[in-house]
Formats: sequence, structure tokens, C-alpha cells
Amino acid sequence: MIAQLIRTNRFSLRLRLLLILLASFLVLLVVATFAILAEHHRQTHKASEQEILSIGSLVQGSMSRAIRMNVSDVIEEITAELQAHRRIQRVVRVSESGIVIDAYYQQFIGTAAQELLVGLDLAQLDRVSQSGLLAIDFVKPASKYIVYIPLVVPALELGKPQRQVLLFEFEHKDDWRQALQHRWLELLLALILLTTAGLLLWWYLQRKIASPIERLLRAIGDVRRGEAFVIAPAEPLSELGQLTQAISNMVARQQRDEVELLKLSAAIEQSQDGILITNKTGIINYVNSSLLNLSGYERLELLGQNPRIFGTGKTPKATFVDMWATLNAGKAWSGEFINKKKNGNEYTERQTISPLRDNNGKITHFVGIKRDVTAEKALEQRLHFLAYFDVLTHLPNRLSLLEKIAIVQQQVAVAGLLMINIDRMKFINDARGYNYGNLVIQRFAERLGYLSPHFLGHLGADSFYILLTAEEGQALPALCQQLAERVLLASKQPLMVLDDALVISCSIGISIVVKPIMGEELLQRAETAMHIAKRQGGNKLSFYSDVDGKKALLMFQTEKALRLGLAHNELRLYLQSQCNEQGQLAGAEALVRWQHPSEGLISPGLFIPVAERSDLIIALDNWVLQQSCQLLAEWQQQGRKLTLSVNISPRHVRHADFVTDITRLLEQYQLDASALVLEVTEGILVEDIAASIQKMQTLAALGVQFAIDDFGTGYSSLSYIRNLPVQELKIDQSFIKGIPQHANDVAMVTTIISVARQLGLRLVAEGVETAEQNAFCQREGLWAQGYYIDKPLPVSEWQQRWFNA
Repeated sequence: MIAQLIRTNRFSLRLRLLLILLASFLVLLVVATFAILAEHHRQTHKASEQEILSIGSLVQGSMSRAIRMNVSDVIEEITAELQAHRRIQRVVRVSESGIVIDAYYQQFIGTAAQELLVGLDLAQLDRVSQSGLLAIDFVKPASKYIVYIPLVVPALELGKPQRQVLLFEFEHKDDWRQALQHRWLELLLALILLTTAGLLLWWYLQRKIASPIERLLRAIGDVRRGEAFVIAPAEPLSELGQLTQAISNMVARQQRDEVELLKLSAAIEQSQDGILITNKTGIINYVNSSLLNLSGYERLELLGQNPRIFGTGKTPKATFVDMWATLNAGKAWSGEFINKKKNGNEYTERQTISPLRDNNGKITHFVGIKRDVTAEKALEQRLHFLAYFDVLTHLPNRLSLLEKIAIVQQQVAVAGLLMINIDRMKFINDARGYNYGNLVIQRFAERLGYLSPHFLGHLGADSFYILLTAEEGQALPALCQQLAERVLLASKQPLMVLDDALVISCSIGISIVVKPIMGEELLQRAETAMHIAKRQGGNKLSFYSDVDGKKALLMFQTEKALRLGLAHNELRLYLQSQCNEQGQLAGAEALVRWQHPSEGLISPGLFIPVAERSDLIIALDNWVLQQSCQLLAEWQQQGRKLTLSVNISPRHVRHADFVTDITRLLEQYQLDASALVLEVTEGILVEDIAASIQKMQTLAALGVQFAIDDFGTGYSSLSYIRNLPVQELKIDQSFIKGIPQHANDVAMVTTIISVARQLGLRLVAEGVETAEQNAFCQREGLWAQGYYIDKPLPVSEWQQRWFNA
């Protein structure tokens, strides 16, 4: 049982202390016993030596006197007394040479003393005989003393004393049992003291060391089970108290670290990024769940492996060289790998690898954070494609062109740009739909790609570009012209679109620069040249010139200034009179002028064409209509029955709000609509004629009159005029100018008069500048308008002339 207890608790501090105390008790007991025995041994030797010395002193004197007196009886008596002693044996007298010359037992005489006395020291014998001093030697194996007693003997010869030595053995008795019997009380007292000291020491060690350590172990065990670290305070200044406090601090720090570690572990496990940790040699020690989901591997399949398990061999070697160079320098590295999953599917992975160091600063591990960026890379490529390429044709777009121009002009100063625009693309889209039109653009883009090895791109819609640089031995203008002519020629070849063989044409603008300019400016110049080719009827090429650029710039500046002029009320209304066939005032035409704050009065010939090309013409028409209706309302309130003609742009007529704009003004000013004459050009007969006629008929039903302006110079068609709700034709001044001198002009005007009378229309002759022309108008029953009657005047001046005359 005791052995089992020892085996079970062999690591117990209490048991170790107990065993140490028992061992100490036994050692002290043995030491005490040996001490008692040693003391007894010393005392017995001391007693023996005292007794020998006492006997030797008495014998030496008595024997020396008896020998000098030669009293043999006394010598025999002394020898007999010595031999009779209970502890004395072998009493002999020897000469200087060690030969027995006298002995109690006569058979010893003549024998060497060394043979009789075991352990006899001849050197000691010689020293004693020479010194005359008694000496003793202890022979330990025999437990006896040999006593050397020098004797003085009368000399046989003069001056030569004879030296003899009396020898005997003295038995030494040293019994340890006797010693213990004599010292048992002392031994018992020593045992009692040792036991008491051991128990006291046991109690102290139990109270001050074993019990506090046991409580400390229980507290540490509680911590291991997840409970709080609670321990009674120990002596703070003792080593154990300091140890307890250190362990308490360490446990508290460990608990804080464990809380942070749990947070970090949860964050790592819940991270959307894959995380792995390897040792310094690259062996995987840890992987989180996201990495398992990313790679498709199980945890045990990755632990102990090298990250090369993910490799495909497609990652550039330079990536690994850079990675290890950075990591071995102790820095974090970021880069991309082409890896594969367990099922073999490849993906692009962005990884950040950081070295982990120990307290000595040595790298021990590497932590890698992995993310699958395949979709992200695809999105980046898609966004890059959308930013720099056209979706329909997959050709470089406008942004690519601008960047390319910047690069080209850094290398060479001379560059040429061709802008190519498909003619009548709107007609194709209207006829066959936008899907068909997109196919046309794609086929045309393919054809351009076959024609030109230069930088080709698509600006969008129906416009393309080609960027060229001068080739060795060839001038750039000639190169651009040759390429443009090849494009024009190739565009006449049928394009196979679905089942159609479609023949198209294109207009090409060419811009050449000999010094670096902004890409936008180069593109603008090519576009300006392209528009010139368009205005020439299409299927042509045109080079940009500074004159064209200045004209385009002037139109742009004019449009910008006109917008401000409308907002700042810089427009002015002018009137030009119309007289009937009797020469009486019958009405006027409303004309607009622009009073620029710095440029002064600007001619309509400059800003009206600019307005026609933008939405400004509608705002301009509405301004003139509003001013005219307000003026008509004043005339009608004054009882003046005059008409007021207002020019309307075909673009305004086609606008969805045209009818609404007119009806709103009629209602606002409560006008007699018959006094309002809207002058339209024959341009409305070209596009959207049906819708235009319907709008005109709606307004005519309200009483509004319509006039065809500049009749005879446009696309006149009697059938169209017959269907239009018009009440007036205005003969263009180019026919009136030759009257009455030129017979052809007279014949033409006479024909127009005949047609108008057949249709019941009123005729107004424009540009009447002479008395003969005015007389012709009165004779033929025409209204007259021109400088002969008056020039255009501001409203106030016009009314002053005609109403206050």
C-alpha cells in the first residue's frame, strides 16, 4: 500500500518533503551513532595509552635499576608481573639489533623480536633505543599496542653503553555494543530532538510551501477548466508570494491574450479572404475556412503541404523571384498568381505575404492572405474595354484616339487624321431599323480594317477615324489622300448585309498637323473638314484649312453669343412694309435684328444660319412670334386692319410643340388670327410633308394665314402647293430684279401670277427697288415689298412713319 501510494504520488511535493525529512533523520541518526562510537573509540584509546604510559614509566625505572644492580630476581619479578597483567602479552627484552635476550618464556630467547611481535616497527625500535624515550605503536589489525621501553644497561666496554629495549604487547579492547549500552540515554535524547525538529520542519514546509503551492495548483487548474483565477494572497515579500503574483499577472495577461486571440481567430475564420500560415521552409501549418472554400481542398489535405500544391506553372518566374527577394529582406509582398483549385479549375489570385518574427527578430513563419480576383480581373478588362473600345465594332474609341495622338506626337511631330462618315446613315436606319444599321456599321468597319494597316477606330454612330504618320520617302498629305481615295473607292463596292448587297458612300475629312497640338483640336479639325465634304454632297474628301477652322470657330462663337443674347434680351424687332396693288399700306413683315453690346447691330445673314443648325432657331422664332403677336394685339385694339408676316423655320414646323406655341400666343393676346401670316419656305416639302400639312391645316382652321416664302427657288411642286393651306405666295426677289428689262424674268413672274390666280392666292413681290418694278406690281395686282417702299425699320420708327404721317 505504501509502495502504491509512493508510485501514485511520486511527484507530490509533500511526499518529496517527507522522504527528504526521513532521509535526513536517518542520516543524522547514523551520524549520531557514528559520533558516539567514534567518541567511545577515542576514549578507549586514550585510556589504553594512559595505562600503558603509567605502566611503562614504572617498569622503565624499576627495570633499569634492577639491570644496573644486576638483580636478576627483581628482573624476573618485574617480567612476571607484566606477564601477569590481563592485557599484557609477550614481554621480552631485546638488544639493539632486535634479538630477544630475555623473556618470560625462555624459548623466545635468541629469537628475532620481529618474529614474535606482529607489527613490530624496527625503525621505531631503533629510534627508542637511541633516544631513550618510551614509545607506543597501535597495530590496528590485531587491535593491540606494542610498547617500546628503553632500558639503560651498564657498558661492557668503557665509553660504550649498551642499549636494550623492553617490549610487550598491550591488548586494546573497543566494544561498540558496550559503548551503545553506556550511551543509550544520549542516543535516545538525540532521537527525540531529531524527531521534534523534523516534525516542526514538516509543519513549516507544509504550511508555508506545500499548502500555498497546492492552492496555486488548484487555481491554475480552475483556469484550465475555464474558471476564474482565484487564490488567497500569499506573503507578498516571500519568493512564493512573488511567484504567486507573477503567475497571477501571467494568467491575467494570458486571459487577455486569449480574448484577443479568440477575436483574431474568429476574424480569421470568418474572413472572406483565404488565409494560410507556413513555417520558414514553406510547409503549411494553418488554413482558414475561406481558403478551403476557395481551393476545394479539405484541411487535412493541405496541412503539411507546400503552397506549390495550388500552382499551375503559368505564373511568371519573375513573380517568384521578386516575392522571395522581398520576403527574405523582411518585407511584405503583394502580387498575383495563376493558381488552380482541387478540381483543376484555374483562377487568378491576388496574395499578400508577410513574414512573422520571434522575439529575437528572426523570421519563423509566413502568413498569406489570398483572394480570388478572377471576376475582378474580368471586370477590369471589361471596364478597360468599355473605356477604350467601341462595343459594336470592337475598334478603339475616341479616348483611345486621344491617347494615341498624344503618344504619336511625342515621337513624331507630323500626324494626319482621317475622319470617315457614312452618308445617309439616318436614311438606312429609318428604312431598315437600327439592328440592320448596326450590321452595316460592322461590315464597313471590317472593310476599313482590310484597307488600312494604320490606327483605325470608331468614334461612335456612323463615324470612323484613321490616324497616320509619315512613312519614309512619302509625304503625309499624299499618303492621307491616297488612303482616303482607296476608302471612297472601296465604299462603292457592295457590302453584304444579311441577304442584301448594299452600296453606300462616305464623306472623309482630313486634318494634318506639323507641330504638336491637343488631340481634341486635331479631331475637331478633321470633323470640320468632314462636314465640308458632307455639304458638298457627300462621297467626297476634304482637307482641313485654317479658313474652314476660322469659319467653324466663328459659327461656334456666334452660337454661344446668341444664346447669351436671347437670355439678355439683346434681340430687336424690325418691320418692312407691304403695300397692296393700290399702293396702300396693307401689312408688314417682322424681321429680327441682334443688337450686340460690343459688336453693334449684327446682320441676320450671320446669325440666322447659325441658329438654323441648332435648337436656337426655335427659341428665335418664338421670340419673334411673341413680339409680333403683342404688336398685332395693339394694332387691333387701335382698329388697324393690317397683316403681320413672320418667318417660320422648317425645323420649327416639324417640332412637336409648333401648334401649341402658336395657339398659346393667340389665346394670350386674343388676336384675330387672320392678321397673322406665317411664312414658310419650300423646305417643309422635303421632309415630313404629311405631318407639316396637318399642323398647318390645324392652325389654318383657327384663321392663321400661311405664305410660301422665296417661291420659285426651291422644290416647287404644284401638287404640293395645291394641297397646302396657303393664302399667299412671295415671289423671290431674284425674279423681280430683272423686271421689266428681262423678258425671261417677266415671263417667269407672269407664269407664277397665272398659277396663283388659278389657285386664288395672294402674291407678294419681294425686293421691289424701282418705280418701274412698283408700277409692274400695281399693274399686275401684286403686293409690293422692298426698298422702294421702305427699308426695315425698328418698330417705333416704322410706326412713327406710317401712323403719324
